[in-house]
Amino acid sequence: MNCMKISLMLLLPFLLFSFVKDTTKHKGLGNVTVVKAYSQSVLGKNVGYYVEFKNNGKSEVDALKWKAFFYDNFDEYKGESEGTWSSGNFIQPIKSGKTTQDLETAWIKNASKVVIKIQKVHFVDGKTIGQ
Repeated sequence: MNCMKISLMLLLPFLLFSFVKDTTKHKGLGNVTVVKAYSQSVLGKNVGYYVEFKNNGKSEVDALKWKAFFYDNFDEYKGESEGTWSSGNFIQPIKSGKTTQDLETAWIKNASKVVIKIQKVHFVDGKTIGQ
């Protein structure tokens, strides 16, 4: 019994550390997730970012609004910007199970990483979630 307690006490710190987040992660809203996002650099300068969204819900999405948070390779915060995407004459709404991509400009000095947090989602039926 004593051996089991000791084993458990030695194992507990390893279990706790396995659940600690190492960096900030993308944040979706409703049934829309951020598939991937990465910073675009030219000659060492951040000029923007690429982001891909996926609609995991049943309703089509026709507009998104998000914040992009920028970090350097040390995960130190460097700044933020807002981004939006909307369907229109040539761009179709995001159907259920489908993705869309967007490329945004953002002049954030010394940024090498971007984290996306969706703030608002608008659906073709007129419903909006988020702030």
